[in-house]
Amino acid sequence: MSEKHFPLEHLHADALCSEMPSCMAILVFTGKGGAVLDALQCLYPQSHSRIYYMEDTMQTQLPAILSAVEKLHLPCIVMHPGDIPGMGAFLPPDARVSLVSQGTENPDHVTGLLEKNTPGYFTWIGFQRYLTDPAVMEKLSGHFMETLRLGEFRKKITSAEPLLREATHHFTDMRCVRHADMPDMKEGNPNGLYAEEICTLGRYMGLSHHFQLAVVYGYPSDCRKGSLTAKLNAQFIWHLTEGLAVSVEEHPAEESVSFQRKAVQMGEDGQELVFLQSRKSGRWWMEVTNCKQDGHPFYISCSMDDYVMACKGEIPLKWLFYYQKSNNFS
Repeated sequence: MSEKHFPLEHLHADALCSEMPSCMAILVFTGKGGAVLDALQCLYPQSHSRIYYMEDTMQTQLPAILSAVEKLHLPCIVMHPGDIPGMGAFLPPDARVSLVSQGTENPDHVTGLLEKNTPGYFTWIGFQRYLTDPAVMEKLSGHFMETLRLGEFRKKITSAEPLLREATHHFTDMRCVRHADMPDMKEGNPNGLYAEEICTLGRYMGLSHHFQLAVVYGYPSDCRKGSLTAKLNAQFIWHLTEGLAVSVEEHPAEESVSFQRKAVQMGEDGQELVFLQSRKSGRWWMEVTNCKQDGHPFYISCSMDDYVMACKGEIPLKWLFYYQKSNNFS
């Protein structure tokens, strides 16, 4: 019988350097790992690739750790119980950001991010309309940011993968999970993401070869050993690292020979929409004209549904969205 042994090894922050043995990712707990770490060590491994973990018990070492991890080009996962002061502290100027949260209540990180330093790419997944300020939605639309509310996500879960594929920095507020799946939460909601759905989103995050950092926050620091909250956080980490273990480095702009080009004629004027499907993973991208740099198109992550829509004679909304965005801001 196989023994449960997730490939975790403790590492002191001062030992984080280029000479250390290779690893798949760095896992950082702000404070003690506690029940979440215990639950993670009880899971069967999905890969034998080493994962180092650190416990920033005094909560003073995180900036230095993040700086070192960035220089070493290592994927990093930060587990931060309770709220975080702001997303901007984790973001370099060129960050491409994803957020999974329930709305603009407790806290409103979206407004803070847009007011300080609007990222070039931002996507928001899993929010609930009745918990979201309409003014924030208008601002996101004005900046051509993509959103996927809970109801739309639940209709087709795979619609979130192309959005997360584009991001480098991921933020997940565990308060977006419904109370029935995380009953230890002091301020739970009757509606929200299911446990399986939040884990699926974690895997999608790990699958992106752009991945640099994930910050998981909002869960209680005093969750009990063996509690559902501890187990779900551990399983979220498991799915995220499983995505990292099987991710494929691919992009149409970097290796065009690995993609199958599919051109779709639109209308009588012969306008052509170009889609590219990876021969490695089967994932899809669409080519969007760059109005400011002719001959240097954008390649946007999409799904097979967008290609099917184009084959039916309809221009995908995603294509129109990014065409307008490039025309206004590139």
